[in-house]
Amino acid sequence: SKYKYAIDTMIERKCVVLSDISYMEPDFRHHGSSNGHEDGHFHEPISSLFYPISSDFSTSGGGILGAISFWFSWESTLTSTVPDNVEGLCLVVETPTGQQFTFRTAESGVVFEGIGDLHESRYDQMEVTATYIWCHPDDSSENDDHDHSHDPNVRGECKQPFDSGYKLKIYPTSAYNSTYLTKGPVTTAAFAALIFLFTTVTFLTYDCLVERRQTTVMKSAARSDRILHSLYPKFIRDRLYKNSEKEEEECMGEHTLANLFQSATVRLRNHLSVPKENSGGELATLIHPSPPIADLFTDTTVLVANIAGFTAWSSEREPTQVFQLLEVLYSEFDSEARKQGVFKVETNGDNYVAVVGLPDPRYDHALVMAQFAQRCLGRFRDLMKELELSLGPGTAKLGMRIGMHSGPVTAGVLRGERQRFQLFGDTISTARQLESTGVRNKVQISQETAELLKTAGLINTLSPREEVISVTGKGQLQTYWLHTNFPTKNTDVSFYDTDTFFEVGKASTPTIYEMQPSLHEAPKTARRNFLSDMKSLRAKSLKGEREKKELTPWTSWHSWSSISVANDSTEEELERLITWNASVLETHLQKILSQRKESKRTRRNSKTLSLVSTPPIPYIDELSEAVAMPSFNRDAVNRIMNQGYKMTPLPEKVRTELHNYVTRIAALYRGVNFHNFEHASHVTMSANKLMNKVCSPMLFNGNKKNEKKENKGGNTTKAQEADFFFSTYGIGLDPLAQFAIVFAALIHDVDHTGIPNFELIKENADLGSQYKNRTVAEQNSIHIALSILMEPKFENLRLCIYTDEESKQRFRQLLINVVVATDIADRDRMGKEKARWERAFADVSSSEELWQNKSDEELAQIDVSLKATLVLEQIMLASDVAHTMQHWLTFVKWNEKLFRELWAAYSSGRGTIDPRINWYQGQISFYDGYIIPLAKKLKECGVFGSAGEEYLSFALKNREEWTEKGEEISAQFIQSITMSGA
Repeated sequence: SKYKYAIDTMIERKCVVLSDISYMEPDFRHHGSSNGHEDGHFHEPISSLFYPISSDFSTSGGGILGAISFWFSWESTLTSTVPDNVEGLCLVVETPTGQQFTFRTAESGVVFEGIGDLHESRYDQMEVTATYIWCHPDDSSENDDHDHSHDPNVRGECKQPFDSGYKLKIYPTSAYNSTYLTKGPVTTAAFAALIFLFTTVTFLTYDCLVERRQTTVMKSAARSDRILHSLYPKFIRDRLYKNSEKEEEECMGEHTLANLFQSATVRLRNHLSVPKENSGGELATLIHPSPPIADLFTDTTVLVANIAGFTAWSSEREPTQVFQLLEVLYSEFDSEARKQGVFKVETNGDNYVAVVGLPDPRYDHALVMAQFAQRCLGRFRDLMKELELSLGPGTAKLGMRIGMHSGPVTAGVLRGERQRFQLFGDTISTARQLESTGVRNKVQISQETAELLKTAGLINTLSPREEVISVTGKGQLQTYWLHTNFPTKNTDVSFYDTDTFFEVGKASTPTIYEMQPSLHEAPKTARRNFLSDMKSLRAKSLKGEREKKELTPWTSWHSWSSISVANDSTEEELERLITWNASVLETHLQKILSQRKESKRTRRNSKTLSLVSTPPIPYIDELSEAVAMPSFNRDAVNRIMNQGYKMTPLPEKVRTELHNYVTRIAALYRGVNFHNFEHASHVTMSANKLMNKVCSPMLFNGNKKNEKKENKGGNTTKAQEADFFFSTYGIGLDPLAQFAIVFAALIHDVDHTGIPNFELIKENADLGSQYKNRTVAEQNSIHIALSILMEPKFENLRLCIYTDEESKQRFRQLLINVVVATDIADRDRMGKEKARWERAFADVSSSEELWQNKSDEELAQIDVSLKATLVLEQIMLASDVAHTMQHWLTFVKWNEKLFRELWAAYSSGRGTIDPRINWYQGQISFYDGYIIPLAKKLKECGVFGSAGEEYLSFALKNREEWTEKGEEISAQFIQSITMSGA
């Protein structure tokens, strides 16, 4: 039945026909078919082909005798029909009887998919239908002379085509869509966009970098131009630029191909390398290819200025303070030079050199320079007073010597390494000698300059110097003083002391301190009355009328004139000293508050113990071998080393009380020559300098042994933190100890009577017995300082220093230990101190092993109290005699003061030591037995950095110079007191 339709159609139409699709039986299937199932049944669609056989063996005529039938596979047929490598198409074959079978194209060919139409419905609109057409071949081909039976490409023409009823429907599939409908164009477009974006960003970045580089180059060029502008006159700059352009052109012509391919590093190294010395000494190789830059200027005036007393002053300060003074001073001079049209030539140390008359000639060059000198001298005086508030005592005592000379100079650039603009000739040499032979705070000018000023009508501003001076190469010269528009103080009466508060050689003003009772002998009301009396007496003794100033809250209860540092001190000088001391203490108080805030310690009222109403007690009984110090704290050390103290201003009440307290202490210093408030300020400055050296983390961040351990972020390592804490024995992390030392330096000699302790005991037996006849003056100073501090009016100051009983006792203990230590005449105590030192610092070199490679818990258990206490005592001892380990002039200045104090006590019958006897040899013994061993301790303990070496070096130099000059100086001391009648 399944072949009936095909056979009937074949008979009717006498053509080749196909039967309906059926399935291949297993027996007809080749073994190994890929479409078989495991049960052995095959379902591959096949059809039978019926080819009619006519009686005349043609398809156009005759009757049908029979038919040839054979089957064929639709998979094979469709595989041969569909082009190769077309995958993912869905083929649906539909028979005339309505049968439907689905196939799909794969890599291996067409594969049967299943019965029915199985295409994806979403592709219905993309259907493509083809119909199988049957036709009779054209018989005329049989009559062709050629045999085409073996040529598959030659077929007969379709004579009678008709629809076979078979249809082939073609659909795409999802697989086909994913293969041919890809995101390639989108990807390509996106990739192209990214390339464009990258190119744009790269260009913009490069343009930005080029712009930044150009800006940097322009800034560098502008900066270089400013530097050249400040170093050289315009005519010199122009010639330098011109010579530089020529050298660059010559250099470009000498470049070889090999030079062009050298790396930037090599070219830079070649450019910066110092040329090798010419071993042959050929003159041709030593002469510069371009002519020298030098000119002669016939009409100029040269000024040379020098700071008098600067060398001695700088030996007492920290390096940063020295440069602060020079920078402020020279900046002010430079500003004046720009206003006056003066050209600054150079600064060399504390020398300032300027010139007028080049590069542009000026007929008034002498007049302009004279005005400039007067302005500089005036500004110098004002600046030193201002700077004394931050740089300490003695700053306002600095002076300036100025020398001026007019004449021709040779000016130019001496080429070579570190080339600069310089002046040469007799004019600059004479100006330097006029400065060196001058007098502080005066302007010495030559005869030539004086004549030019007289011509300009300034004869009244000149006065001839009484004595002629000797100038190298010129012999004896008459010089002139240029008057300034402000009064100057003559301080040239002392042989070596040009910075003293009072003039050596003058008889002392009758001191009002002879009427002053000791503080412990007078009640509070008596002291207040005494201060009031001092005010009126001091006001009467001052020369001239002073402008009355409105009192500030700090000074509302007294006048500065009630305080004495030295007999001829002015109120202005005293006010600066007090303000500076208060500012130093304020800085350390800020550290205490900062640490307290960081540690979040709560504020508690301390158990106040008023010492005002109680009699003096022997403080030597409270001496401690080792004052307790804080233990190691990693967080605190890290914070201080990396961030420092977060300084915040003190409350105004505390600042006011602090200033009033310093003023009270200053008022209780007596008017003796050595142990006065000026000496206390000098000791405070030295103690603060040493303390800052101890507390500087830079000394330990830069240790070579730790350089390889530094973190990339620049923070300190654990080893550096341990080194800092234990190398300073915890002092660097203890702001209370730091404050206590500076506080002790301020008060350690308060109410000193100018006589040694053994004389004081004889003079005041009651006072001696109160303090067990030991270290009487020092204990008395402690008592006075603590008595005033415990007064109710200083409550806010106390609560700023300490907030609980523990910190209060530590402060008290530190104060007692370091002040009592200054009594170096107590042999028993000095012997114990020596034994403590030897026990604590027996082997400093191996002390690092105590804290290296230890955990934080182990480090916290290490006790540094003994070593810290000894170091703090050494700071106080060294500061008390710091003048012996500073510049030679500083030593002689204070040595003369001490000589005069002892002589005043002896001549008044209060002392038994005559300083005129054996003064020279006594100073040598003092250096050998005390000063040099003390300086060695400072160096050996390793806490003070370069300051230890500095103090020892000065001590050895001063001892050597005193050995050479001491006898003559001692004789001059004796002559001075004899002539003055003091």
